[in-house]
Amino acid sequence: MGTAGGPILQPGRSQPAHLLTSGSQNILIDCGEGALGQLTRAGVGFRELEAVILTHHHFDHIGSLFALLGLSMMTQRRDPLRIYGPAGTQKIVASLIDACDVPNEIGFGVPGQKLPHARDFTVVQEIAPGDEVMIGEVRMTCCENTHYRGEDQHGQGGYLSLSLRFDTPDRSILVTGDTGSCRAVEALGQGVDLFVGELMDVEQTMEKVRAANPDMPVDRIQMIGSHLAEHHLRPEQLGEMAARSGAGELVAIHFSPGMVTPESAPDYSARIKAVFGGAVHLSEDLARY
Repeated sequence: MGTAGGPILQPGRSQPAHLLTSGSQNILIDCGEGALGQLTRAGVGFRELEAVILTHHHFDHIGSLFALLGLSMMTQRRDPLRIYGPAGTQKIVASLIDACDVPNEIGFGVPGQKLPHARDFTVVQEIAPGDEVMIGEVRMTCCENTHYRGEDQHGQGGYLSLSLRFDTPDRSILVTGDTGSCRAVEALGQGVDLFVGELMDVEQTMEKVRAANPDMPVDRIQMIGSHLAEHHLRPEQLGEMAARSGAGELVAIHFSPGMVTPESAPDYSARIKAVFGGAVHLSEDLARY
């Protein structure tokens, strides 16, 4: 649904959101800005979502959650909407549900009419590394990745960024979420049919950051650079992780503004294919795999 990454909105790409369909089930992985409109373009109504799973809580991955709750309330949803995510998900969703109080009280201005409230149909379950959750016929497992901190600091509590594996009746899919190189993610993804992973061009992105912020202090520039280099994946790193997982096919996502163009795409693909032998796709919004 959305293949952009980061806080800058892009024409032609929505922020992170991915739809997993298995039989009659519709599961949304991350819920970035624009997700509901993209679902509509894909022919899936937001009322048809059974579950939403958040990899982490950076705002580009959760920006449409309030819209999902509020519009589901306005269209009188009764079926449970299950939201899964790492520690902190309960707090975020509870606050968004509280923010539904005023529009719920307003309703449609019809005397005696009462809308269901978002708290009536929303169910939140926080998940942690090693958990196994069955969502209908889909088995979801997860691990901590290195988007927030290195593997030597895993297991120390606090907020987490997760990678997710989905085993459906007919195939397996790994969604890395945002991460740097990570052996735990490779282990989680062993033998998957489809490896969906983020891709970052650190050098190009930093050039854009410097050009757009000429007065930014040096220490701030260095902090951004360290985050991009350590907590995201260059093409070779993405390919190596997919190769070590033994994945059959790779889909790259989470592109920063202007990163993937007709001119640059062949180079990124070649760098990935130099270390990964399966099919490689640089995804576009609404592509299906």
